[in-house]
Amino acid sequence: MNLSTRILGSTAVKQLQASSSAWVLVVGHDRLTRGQLAAVGCYNFHAARLLSAQLAALPVKSLADLFAHYAPSAVALPSVGVISLAVLGAAFEAKGIGGETPLESWAQKWAPPETAMVTFHTMKRRELAEVAKERKHRRKRHAA
Repeated sequence: MNLSTRILGSTAVKQLQASSSAWVLVVGHDRLTRGQLAAVGCYNFHAARLLSAQLAALPVKSLADLFAHYAPSAVALPSVGVISLAVLGAAFEAKGIGGETPLESWAQKWAPPETAMVTFHTMKRRELAEVAKERKHRRKRHAA
């Protein structure tokens, strides 16, 4: 991209150049830039930042660690939706984790045998229902 300092100003050009090379997705010690995600067809950088913020709460060391040791239900967090999950799939793909279809590989790895695959939305809804049920149960015990 041709950024003219005469037209845009030096401060704006510096900020634009910094943002294009800055990390957009951070998972443990793995850091991906806009260019790395764009190389695999992922352009939703806002979802990548949201995903980074949510995954920072988990003790994840890297994308490979997330793939190997965390089920997709662990990522069913409040601000993580299907777009953020697609960004995670792109990150797996950019790092060469999970083969040709990394999200499917990841889900199949953690799916119980003889269980039909479900969408992330269904998985997240079930996880939230389980949390609500536990909260209701805790309130009943506390009231008693």
